[in-house]
Amino acid sequence: MILRRLVLGIFLISSGIINAQEIELAATFRNEKNGEFIPFATIEIMNKKIGIAADYKGHFNLKIPESCINDSLRCKSLGYETKSISVKTFLKDFSNVVINLTPVVYLLQEVEIFGPPAGKYRLGNYVKSTKGGGFLTNVQTQLAVYMDSRKYNNARIVNASFYLSKSGNPETPFRVRLYAVDSKTGNPGDDLIKNNIIIHGKHHGGWVTVDLSKYNLKAPGNGYFVSMEWINSGDQYYYQTYIGPTICTCYGQVCASIKSIPISNTWTYVYGFGWFKDDNKILHHNEYLNTLITSEIEVSK
Repeated sequence: MILRRLVLGIFLISSGIINAQEIELAATFRNEKNGEFIPFATIEIMNKKIGIAADYKGHFNLKIPESCINDSLRCKSLGYETKSISVKTFLKDFSNVVINLTPVVYLLQEVEIFGPPAGKYRLGNYVKSTKGGGFLTNVQTQLAVYMDSRKYNNARIVNASFYLSKSGNPETPFRVRLYAVDSKTGNPGDDLIKNNIIIHGKHHGGWVTVDLSKYNLKAPGNGYFVSMEWINSGDQYYYQTYIGPTICTCYGQVCASIKSIPISNTWTYVYGFGWFKDDNKILHHNEYLNTLITSEIEVSK
């Protein structure tokens, strides 16, 4: 299996940032308003490739080098305000740290009522090819594909689809994210849907589709991103596989990739590093390796 170059980077992330002394951080994310757990929230030290996602009960354990004791951690979750806390916070009460996040109140924009559809159009990467591979990971991360809706006026987003390989654990739950395009960087920016959308594939892999029509979401004029987010759903979704001669521990599903698209349109998110686009054709035999994620829009008259 041909792997994205990030796979090597991810294994370095999980094993290469080790110091002689480590600090173990443990905490639980809760809603500041009602005290409920916040599942799958993330905590990161930016620019140091350090970070992790909480489990479905909002809890996490993270080991960091002692050299990071004076750093701050960025805490984020879908639908909540981003919060920054000091590493030293954990040293005051190691056994009972709670990170309270404040829910964001969103003002709903005026919803346009669409008439009879003029047609449906599929965006993204949907040509299944034997020349490709997949994306393996042993940490939670994200893959996002740019959906070019710029030439479609008066369109709404109706679904998103993901092609999962039959290898790995295709039944592992994952979260679907939709992002606007950040005007400064061109990377995924603000969430377009504030709800948690959790789906999973079938045991034999293949396309899995989520219906988004109930959100009546207008396709942005400058395009948008559809993302697959690996989330912490339990130790049962880890497995071992060979990468070359080495046995490696991986997590969750394998999102398939293809090489038949002449441009790079796939972005990757790594905790503590942020979003980046893989433009390196040399590592993929002079071809771009793009992830099989699609989205369908409906254009009205």
